[in-house]
Amino acid sequence: MSKITAALVSATAALFVMTAAPAWAVTIGLPIKEVRTLIDVSSVDVAVKAGFAKVINKVDAQTDGGKWALGQAKKLGVPLSGKTVEYEIDAVEGTQDIAGVVFPVWAFVPHGKKQAYPQGPVPGPTVIANKGDVVRIIFRNKSKNNHTIHIHGPTIIAYDHDGTQNVAQVPVKMDQMFTYEFVASPVGTHIYHCHVNANEHMDMGLYGAIVIHDKDEEKVDQDVVVMLDEWDSKFSKEEGFSPTTSTQKQSVEVGHPRNIARMNLFTLNGNAWTDEYPNVLLAQSGQKIRVRFINFGSWPHNMHFHGHTLHWVAWDGRYVPPYNGLISDKDMRSDSASLLPGERKDYIFTADQEGRWVWHCHVVPHATNDGVYHGGLLMAVVYLGKDEKGGLYPKGIDLDAYPLGKPTKIPESELEKDKKAASQK
Repeated sequence: MSKITAALVSATAALFVMTAAPAWAVTIGLPIKEVRTLIDVSSVDVAVKAGFAKVINKVDAQTDGGKWALGQAKKLGVPLSGKTVEYEIDAVEGTQDIAGVVFPVWAFVPHGKKQAYPQGPVPGPTVIANKGDVVRIIFRNKSKNNHTIHIHGPTIIAYDHDGTQNVAQVPVKMDQMFTYEFVASPVGTHIYHCHVNANEHMDMGLYGAIVIHDKDEEKVDQDVVVMLDEWDSKFSKEEGFSPTTSTQKQSVEVGHPRNIARMNLFTLNGNAWTDEYPNVLLAQSGQKIRVRFINFGSWPHNMHFHGHTLHWVAWDGRYVPPYNGLISDKDMRSDSASLLPGERKDYIFTADQEGRWVWHCHVVPHATNDGVYHGGLLMAVVYLGKDEKGGLYPKGIDLDAYPLGKPTKIPESELEKDKKAASQK
């Protein structure tokens, strides 16, 4: 069995341990330590259950900017939901392990917590809301640097809540706070990131996703987000790199255009694929799955999905014609998701090809860890089957269910012909 197949099989087994009924017991095969599932963004309830968000059942704008946004929503004819969704986010310093290389990072984390997801403090918690919600983000700076939060994509927001350093607001210094408020619109996938010395601060890890739902959007069985980024090991702790502080000048290295070509590690939701920590998406046959791609890096990426057709439904939070809320054969379709820096593209696919499939960047060096294939921007899509009693189990752990393709020996008669032909030349 190849390393990549063994990793997919073991990864599925590992994930099965977390999702299946207690009656099942599966031993995780080495070298798997923990699978990295994609980030569920299916509803505001997901953020509430994770402890990231609090829902207030009234329109509760508390800032002048939030009150301006309410007036703007009325002016534009965007109906309010009658609810407010509140997030509390801290900026902190931390470290991120990427394929065994430890980086010093700056990160947005849920208030009072070290990180939002198992893979580390980067990315920050996903801000999830419904169209017409008042969204409040209470930001506390608990780091040694100045920061802001730029709300990138939502348009019903006052200029002084836009988060741009010295254009929209004064940067938030250490031990200071700032409350951002906006009305959730347009529907779709958006982002947030620091806009102080943005080239340096984004490269250090200060970013996260924003997802706005609508009651009329297409219903899917899974709704997940995938954030792409790249890293330069020159700036790791192993190399002795020390990031700047607010009392120093901006780093002349992190985010410098001359260093873009040095990127040698690549992450999907903060995790570079390794056999120990693979990225996994579980699918059931017949499901409709929405995957929201975000490119937070400085390089373009092209995420190719084996064996399936993608319906391109949204681009930067707007429908892609002719898609109009229900996938069809008329949609823009592909088997790859190509993203420039800062782009967000949403795709829906139908899980109609059972098996174990890979989804990876086809700028193939990006599917490596420092040049070693396989790694980086790679995830496994593994189908779930059913046992004799109808309970779900991952067929991917059963090679008889999804047997590996195996080569056969070239017939001796053909080899003899080749030898004879070669001797007559």
